[in-house]
Amino acid sequence: MKRLAVGSALSFAALAAIMTIALALQVNGIAGPFLSDDMAHMHLIFGFAEQSALGSWTLVRFYEPLGGGNYAYRPLTFASYVLDWLAYGENATGWRVTNLLLCALNAIAAGIVVSRWLDGRAPQAALAGALAGCMLFAYPFAGEISYWLIGRADLLVCLFTLLFFLALPLDRQSTAAQHALRIVWLLGALLSKESAIPLPLIATLLVFASAATGTGRSDSRILRGVRTAVVEMWPSWMALLAYVLLRIRLYGSPWKVYPTLEAPQGIAELWERFSGIGTIAKENVGAHYLGWTLAAAALVLAIVLICIRSRRSIPPPKVALMLTLLAGLVLYLLAPAFSFPVSSPDGEGARHFYIAWAYASLLLGMLSGWARAPVALGVGLVALMLAGQANSLVQWQAAGKRMQEVIVGVEKFAPTIREDQYALLLLPDHIGVALFARSAQGPIVMPPMQRQDYLPRMAVMVSAHFALWSNFIAHGKIAELKAIPEFDPANFVGLYCWNPAKAAFVPLTDGRAALDSALWLATAKRNFPETGCISPF
Repeated sequence: MKRLAVGSALSFAALAAIMTIALALQVNGIAGPFLSDDMAHMHLIFGFAEQSALGSWTLVRFYEPLGGGNYAYRPLTFASYVLDWLAYGENATGWRVTNLLLCALNAIAAGIVVSRWLDGRAPQAALAGALAGCMLFAYPFAGEISYWLIGRADLLVCLFTLLFFLALPLDRQSTAAQHALRIVWLLGALLSKESAIPLPLIATLLVFASAATGTGRSDSRILRGVRTAVVEMWPSWMALLAYVLLRIRLYGSPWKVYPTLEAPQGIAELWERFSGIGTIAKENVGAHYLGWTLAAAALVLAIVLICIRSRRSIPPPKVALMLTLLAGLVLYLLAPAFSFPVSSPDGEGARHFYIAWAYASLLLGMLSGWARAPVALGVGLVALMLAGQANSLVQWQAAGKRMQEVIVGVEKFAPTIREDQYALLLLPDHIGVALFARSAQGPIVMPPMQRQDYLPRMAVMVSAHFALWSNFIAHGKIAELKAIPEFDPANFVGLYCWNPAKAAFVPLTDGRAALDSALWLATAKRNFPETGCISPF
């Protein structure tokens, strides 16, 4: 008993040290301006705030599509952005503090779920809960969840999912208040992101598994499980039905987010889409990702084998719960690939697997409740995940510092462009795994990022948009941006890129090349090595 207490104390101490490091990694580089889509959302909110219409715009998000060419219905996520705007304005650090707090709340909730499901009967229930929470907080691709504000939707879905599980009594009948609370948490998850749609199914399986593994004949246990699942879950299914009907009214689809994307045409295409998860690991973890992956797989396999050997000590209802968590993990791992390739070549896409990671964390905690060896291995696994997280965060934090330099550089560069002229600033879509200028071509040069609106003089472009801007220059888009009847393409002064050593925008091409997009791109690539700029290609 004394050895068990010492081992538990050491495990708690190791987890506390790991989490202290994890928190330091998050806080160390939390400053820096918005990036990519964050800027677009923030600029949109800023515009409605300037019109004193922010309240009505927030309410409208609950019953009207946002637009933008997709079917994303996330009114609660946008409401959280509005609250951040009211609290922090354009200070992105404050917005990231909210994301970090959500990460911490999710970790705490995961720990409580595991401790409650083990209900004190497991020898190491408290330690198992702590391990589950630490595992969730050590999500190895955390930059896309905590630093990039778009990850807010996934953080909220995770939090409401865990709260839903906490309101799910698995050994007694629910009260009316518990039913109502579950509906609140379910709607919170659904109104944060579409990825919450499978939650009632997984919860139904959890209730069935818990009720069907008690004493009695096999057929009577199954019947009891079905009856309990129906009684406990029908209100949640009704809430899901109402949500699905609303989505159909808004978009004509119960779950599609991107209207042009289709389900895979067979196992081969599904695997091709899913295999991008390897790119996510490679780009986030870095050069040692293969060794990191193999080490993680070895630790997971060892934990599973030890638990299989000690399965006689684990009550059947807990085994059933763990198998259901495994099913949820597999479902959320595969779900993104049914709509789109899970990763871009730069490694973007990690946010889509955060909920799967939550299920993995709960499963690890449940597995670790019954023996000391899985806990020790789990602590090692958390430390390994934290090593991957460090490399992910460094890339995002470095991108934030670079964006701050660019924003200052725009203000210095603007006076060199006359009011009758126009310039384009070529910036990277990504820097490493971190998104940079994508979807921010206007917001980077406009308030509140800038004190003045420089869009009538310049805009940002990314390397995929040479043909697009060539067409804009030749066919009147610049005149629209400048709010004038006509723009002479001869007044397009050229394309510039960002030289960090000089802390300035430097010429990349003159304006004449822009009227032939192929020539323009070739000229930009030919001239680029001499500029000293950050690479946009």
